[in-house]
Amino acid sequence: LGGTSLTILLSTLARHSSFVSTSPSFASRGIPPFHLQVSTSIALFANTKATMTTTKRRQSSRAKTAPVASESNKPAPPKTKHYTRPGVEAAARLVSLQPMSDHVDKWERASSHYAAMIKAKGGAKLVKLDKERDGLAKTWMTNSALGDDEAKCMTKDQLLNVIIEWKFAKGKPRHALKPLLKSNSDASVITAATRAFETADGIPENDASGEYTKQISSAMKEMCELKGVGPATASAILSLYRPDIFAFMDDEVIECLYDRKRGYTLKIYMEVNDRCREIATEFNMARRSDGDGSSEWTPFKVGKSLWTLATMSATNDEDGISTIFHNDDESHSIRGCGSNEEKDKSLNSRKKAKKS
Repeated sequence: LGGTSLTILLSTLARHSSFVSTSPSFASRGIPPFHLQVSTSIALFANTKATMTTTKRRQSSRAKTAPVASESNKPAPPKTKHYTRPGVEAAARLVSLQPMSDHVDKWERASSHYAAMIKAKGGAKLVKLDKERDGLAKTWMTNSALGDDEAKCMTKDQLLNVIIEWKFAKGKPRHALKPLLKSNSDASVITAATRAFETADGIPENDASGEYTKQISSAMKEMCELKGVGPATASAILSLYRPDIFAFMDDEVIECLYDRKRGYTLKIYMEVNDRCREIATEFNMARRSDGDGSSEWTPFKVGKSLWTLATMSATNDEDGISTIFHNDDESHSIRGCGSNEEKDKSLNSRKKAKKS
């Protein structure tokens, strides 16, 4: 019983039993008044109930902390990550090959299919936009090398008609952002880009210090000052200007290199970009030690390779995947289809075709 209920009960009993408590016959026999008897009984009941409740709580607490049987103590199997973008499993398979420096040839082969996947993804329109994007990148890098600061900027037309169109055609279009992007003035676009490029110019290529990270973050924030420009769009711009520092935030690259749910925050971009830079650094070290004359690896090229392989898998380019991994079993295991017998037949038929 609660305190309030107990008080009401005792009060009622006291009123109805007042004649009993004042009776001389009860008092002469040494019998306590009736309401005191009831009060004592209720108090004993409440005390017993409280004791039982405390005992149950202790037993429950012991049961929770007691060691479970050895079979239940086995560690839970690792959770399989669920990818929302098609083909990411193939890119994740490439990343899982360790040590990475032993498999740089596979990454190179994946990168070599980029142009074909651009065409497969967006047809002639995306091929045209990709060439315009490359041309813009070369212009910016040339102007930067010549010290032409005035020409080292981005116009509103370049932002809307080249970079944004390329980004939307290559990935998932977010047309709701277009009104915001168009609301930026010509002057604001030039100012934001100039400041971001100046910050990017001060970032050394090979630096793992905290200052390096701060500068990357600062350049991204300068670009994000524009309306409708978030970290993904900012990375599309800065990866053009400094591909040796910035990777592009493709959905497939985020899902492949970021352990948690895909997102587009600056924090997530910094983590993904650091991972791309680490892979590029490892490849370049291996390339130099082997005297390899292939092109330098950059964070942008790492992301490009992962996007390419994911797109190959998403478009069912089995032949292309097999040329990257040089193993039909591996390529089929990535796609998760086909029996061993079917794989052997396919492999043998391709070998015969090559011989003929």
